Amino acid sequence: MLIIKTFIYITIMSIVTANNEFGIFEAANSHYNEGNYGDSIELYEKIILDDFHSSDLYYNLGNAYYRQGLVGQSIWAYNKAILLNPRLGDAKYNLEIAMASMKDRIVLPSELLPVQIYISIKSNYTFNEWLLIGSLVVLFTVCFFVASKFFIFSNEIVQKSLFMLVILTTVLHLILIDLFFEQNTQQSGIIISNEVNAYSGPFVGENTMLFTINEGTRAKIYQKQGDWIEIAIINGDKAWIPSKTFRPL
Repeated sequence: MLIIKTFIYITIMSIVTANNEFGIFEAANSHYNEGNYGDSIELYEKIILDDFHSSDLYYNLGNAYYRQGLVGQSIWAYNKAILLNPRLGDAKYNLEIAMASMKDRIVLPSELLPVQIYISIKSNYTFNEWLLIGSLVVLFTVCFFVASKFFIFSNEIVQKSLFMLVILTTVLHLILIDLFFEQNTQQSGIIISNEVNAYSGPFVGENTMLFTINEGTRAKIYQKQGDWIEIAIINGDKAWIPSKTFRPL
């Protein structure tokens, strides 16, 4: 009986909390529509601090930050929206606009066409969606194999079908492994402050300033020390920057 009461209490509290967050979200949207972008940002960020996340929330937050001229924060928010919903076309479009306004944007050479196709396919779904697709294909493969033992199929059709399913299963699991290591090796994030001085070590006085990084630049974290983090930007350059200038994705 105690377990049932606890479950009911948790359910009711979850509903109440969700309704409260939805009310804050609506209020934030109203502030945005009225042009009060600072107030809308404050409310959107409050929802995030309360550990509620959605692609629409981050998309709206990105729009508000961009309207405020905070390019780095807007790029961070659009990236968060795309991580939650890779098929959110509006967020991708606005991200390109925000990135186009970056100062000294680093542009790497285009990948080979097969690599571009692979990246496009891989990035079209989240890790959990790929996991679901892979699980369904494995289930279908097992069912097909079992059915082939009880029903009359042409041996050639069975062999070709099973071969194709095995290939598909292998490809899907390779994509899952790639996504897993991509998300669990170094944490990536966005530089949210403009003209950040990058140093050779985690202190200002005894280390050399190597270069300056502009807001919106994507980087990976290698290590942390106090209020400093060692990052690497997309061209491979590594340096230490204050952690407050960087926002993890």
